Amino acid sequence: MSCCVSEGESIMALVSEFLGQLTLSYGGEQEPKFPTVVPIHDFDPARDAARIETAIKTKGVDEQTIIDILTRRSAEQRREIAFEYERIAKKDLIAALKGALSGSLEALMLGLMKSTAQYDASELKASMKGLGTDEETLIELVCSRSNEELMEIKKAYREMFKKELEKDIAGDTSGDFAKLLLALVQTKRDEPNNVVDYQKIDDDAKSLYEAGVKRKGTDVATWISIMSQRSIPHLQKVFERYKSYSPYDMKESIRKEVKGDMEKSFLTLVECFENRQLYFANKLYEAMKSKGAKEKVVTRILVSRCEVDLMRIRTEFKRQHKKSLYQTIAEHTKGDYQKALLSLCGGDD
Repeated sequence: MSCCVSEGESIMALVSEFLGQLTLSYGGEQEPKFPTVVPIHDFDPARDAARIETAIKTKGVDEQTIIDILTRRSAEQRREIAFEYERIAKKDLIAALKGALSGSLEALMLGLMKSTAQYDASELKASMKGLGTDEETLIELVCSRSNEELMEIKKAYREMFKKELEKDIAGDTSGDFAKLLLALVQTKRDEPNNVVDYQKIDDDAKSLYEAGVKRKGTDVATWISIMSQRSIPHLQKVFERYKSYSPYDMKESIRKEVKGDMEKSFLTLVECFENRQLYFANKLYEAMKSKGAKEKVVTRILVSRCEVDLMRIRTEFKRQHKKSLYQTIAEHTKGDYQKALLSLCGGDD
């Protein structure tokens, strides 16, 4: 019997990958999805809500049941559970989770109660709240998201905070760093085109070289406009062509030309243009390299990518670091938080 199931599952996986590839070809910039968290079939939101209510009321809280349910349902399904929970328990599920959980597990579960765009929007808001800006989060979220994702995030931001994301970024950052982030958030990036324009590739590669390595000082405005407006397939070819002008590749040039937040932002952009899932895999690896994991980073990537491309991130992680993401999480985290992360990770490679 198991033979049939696995064969059936692999056929399903192929079909969904094929459909994903179709979206890529016909839907402009829409990318195929490689999620680890997918909607479950025999979904019963009332039953899930009742089980969560029992788990919360249990003496000492039954975290395992909460983890099992919320990490194995899609955002859409979690929203239905929240609706049913309010009907059954006469209280808000988010408030109930806040009261029942704490620390990293609480942050992760509350993150899962938002859609991907809402979660990214709330992380952006938090990175700009109060004194000092969390530039690392700001750079990661703005520089690694596609045009389509940024449009969704802006919409969610407006709905949640009654403010424009651009306005908040402009008020919280300054100089070239602000210009770069705003250029990206304005989502003026070209759609990928089937026609390869070799002249434009050559012109852009030359412009990047002449705006940086070739001259004294950097013409950052040229770098910003090319990197925020050209399509990703075009930029991949530009960086390849760039090597015929410059003694350094694009990443080395960035390190030589700019420092601080600009350096981090441009490097993030180039890494994401080259291989976005590898960028996230490396970020996860860095976050779990030292003794205590940087839990905020690990939570943010797993929550924001589990319904997008975490399966591909897992593949890149194993390929690059010769160890599975699952094993790395198991080694560097503990307790219920670890169980929730491993469930989102969706399996060992």
